Amino acid sequence: MGEPFRFRLSIPAAGLLLALGLLLSPRAQGPGERFFPETGHTVREPFLRFFETHGGVDFLGYPITPAVPEPPDQIQCFQYACLRWEPLAPPEEAVQLLPIAEAMGLGAPPLPPERIPLGRPFRRYIPETGHTVSAMFLAFWLRHGGAKVLGNPITEPFLENGRIVQVFQRMKVGWDPVDQQVRPLPLGELYAQARGMSPRVPARIAGPMLALRVQLLLHRPIVAAGEIQRVTVLVTDETGRPVPQARVRLEVPGMDPQERITDEQGKAEGAFGVGAFPSGTLVEVRAVASDGVRQAETFAAFRVWP
Repeated sequence: MGEPFRFRLSIPAAGLLLALGLLLSPRAQGPGERFFPETGHTVREPFLRFFETHGGVDFLGYPITPAVPEPPDQIQCFQYACLRWEPLAPPEEAVQLLPIAEAMGLGAPPLPPERIPLGRPFRRYIPETGHTVSAMFLAFWLRHGGAKVLGNPITEPFLENGRIVQVFQRMKVGWDPVDQQVRPLPLGELYAQARGMSPRVPARIAGPMLALRVQLLLHRPIVAAGEIQRVTVLVTDETGRPVPQARVRLEVPGMDPQERITDEQGKAEGAFGVGAFPSGTLVEVRAVASDGVRQAETFAAFRVWP
C-alpha cells in the first residue's frame, strides 16, 4: 500500500486562507474606533474618547448615524444626544453635545420673578435661562458635568406620558420610577430624524412607540395579617402584545419595594407577607413597569380581615 495521503499547506496558501479568514470574520476594529453591531455604526476619535469618558451607552445611547461633515466641524448623533467636533476649538473643548433641545424649540418661558425660589438647598435657580433644577434632576445634572456638558435647564420639570421629565439645552431626561433614577430620553433620535440623517436605531425600539399597559392581579381580595398575598403583573403594549424584559416595581405600604422582570408572555409574579394592619384596612398595591423608554403604572387593593 502506498503512503497515506497527507494534506500539506504551503506557506503562501496558509497566508491566503488567513487573509480570507480575516475577511470573513466579524468586523475588525482598528485603534481609535469602536463598532456597534446593534446599529451598524462606528464611533471614531475624537468622538470615541468623549463617548467613553462620559458614560458611554448609558449616557449617550448607541450611535445612530455616522460622523457627518459640517465644515469645518463634524457631528455624530446617538440615541440620547448629538456630538459636535470643532477642530479649531481648544482640545479640551473640541467635542461637545449639540444644543439639540434648544434647536428643536423645546424650551419654556423663564419663570416670573415671584416664582424664583430663594434659599432652597436642593433647588437651584439658573439665571442664564430663567429656570430651576432640583432634587433628582439636580443630582443628575451635577453628576454629568452640569452646564458644561448638558447645558442649562430650559423648562421646569413637567409630566409627559406618565413620566416626570425636564429639558436641558442639550438633552431631555426623565425620572424612571422603577429604577428610582433619572435617565436620558431618546432626543437624539428625534433630532436626527428631523434633520433627515436616516438614523438607525436598535431593533428593540425601532418603529412607532406604542404605550405600555399594566394589569395587576391580586390573587386574594381578603387576606389576614401574617398571611401571604400573591401578585401577578401583565405588561403589554396598547395592542395587547406582551412586553418581555420589562422592569416591574411592586410597592406595598410598610415594605421594601420588590423588583421583577417580565417573561416572554409579559408576565411577572411576586408574593409578600401581609403586615400587622388593623382589621378592615384597605391596602393599596402599586405596580410600575418600564422598558427603559416607556413606562406605565396601575393600582389594586385588598382588605385585611379579620
